[in-house]
Amino acid sequence: MKKLVMIASLVLSVALYLFFEVTGNEAALAPVLLGLLVSFICAMMLLTEK
Repeated sequence: MKKLVMIASLVLSVALYLFFEVTGNEAALAPVLLGLLVSFICAMMLLTEK
């Protein structure tokens, strides 16, 4: 489940970043950072899993 959430948030972040690059709308950057934070947290949880 953590891996799925991590991949989904990365895909969403990339899609929103591409939207920002095309439109120049800075309002899309906050969700990009939030998505990267979620994927970072999931990656750290996967690394500490025993």
